[in-house]
Amino acid sequence: MTIYESQLANLRGFGYTEVEARFLYLVATHSGYFTVPQFLAFARAKSGKRNAQFIEKLFRFGHARGQRYTRRSVLYHLGSREIYDAIGKAHLRNRRDHELAHIKIRLLALDYILAHPDDNYFETAQQKRTYFMERLGLNESLFSRSNGHQGITFTDRFPLCIAYPAPEYMAVVTFTYIDPEHRELDAYISHLRTYRPVFRQLPTFQFVYVSTASGFQNEAAKLFSLLVEGTGLSDLSRYFDVRTKWNTKQYSLVTEADLIFLNEAKKHFSEPIFETLYGLWRRNQLPTDLQPESPTSVPTKQKILFRAVAVPGHEAIFGDSTKRWGDGWQIRGRSRAASPRGSLSRSTQSPQRTADA
Repeated sequence: MTIYESQLANLRGFGYTEVEARFLYLVATHSGYFTVPQFLAFARAKSGKRNAQFIEKLFRFGHARGQRYTRRSVLYHLGSREIYDAIGKAHLRNRRDHELAHIKIRLLALDYILAHPDDNYFETAQQKRTYFMERLGLNESLFSRSNGHQGITFTDRFPLCIAYPAPEYMAVVTFTYIDPEHRELDAYISHLRTYRPVFRQLPTFQFVYVSTASGFQNEAAKLFSLLVEGTGLSDLSRYFDVRTKWNTKQYSLVTEADLIFLNEAKKHFSEPIFETLYGLWRRNQLPTDLQPESPTSVPTKQKILFRAVAVPGHEAIFGDSTKRWGDGWQIRGRSRAASPRGSLSRSTQSPQRTADA
């Protein structure tokens, strides 16, 4: 990733070291929130004086606040406009308070970026649109909302980069999906359906499903294979069609061959993810998703790479808490001239709810 020296110089001007400045740039640009273990992983350091001095500076300068969701650790929010002004990103809403679900996504996104520092990440939605339209020649209509077309606006802000995966080590566009909750796959299915028009026009790309170790890695791979690559799509479509006819007692429309197929398909498509898809099918929410693609609708010899990546996760921070940022005890710096240790106070102001840019 590219960070300009002038941006780092501005951060060092506050009193941060080179490593601290680089970490702050990544947090401000891609997350807004971070933990001490993330800083230590980036700095390749052990817990102790290194992180204590870093947090002390953040509080002394009033650049960050900390909040406990459980007793085990503290979550930090880089909310000072000074930091974002210093790197020329005052427009970013990462400095605003966010809902808990958004914070968890941003933390996992930062985990992924820290684990893949050599990739070239797009920092804004406009950079992403420009690359696809000007560099890859995709139609602008794919990225705009019109006539009921949802369009791809990149509001999810999942990391998107140019990576060099093994074994070829050729530059490839890499999409990610961040799943911090691993409770259901409806949102993932919706994401694949939204991005599929772009996927189908790319000769090659990589898709990375990012979750904790307890996530739906296997299910995510199968859904990607079905909804994007089209593997086994015709069988699944037939299974849903025959099953619907049989369940609605349209027996005259079901042949003996259909019944044999139905019994075998029930064994093959027995996992919960297929029940989720069947529910969408019955509600007519998969209008064209299960239709086999014509040979001319996808690039010839399209090469697609799918990976499921597990990151440690942050359950130790949140536990079962549903508190929003600002609910409960917060740790913050008093002012730039105050004690470097900051103060501990209970927030009485409700956090500002904003949509992410």
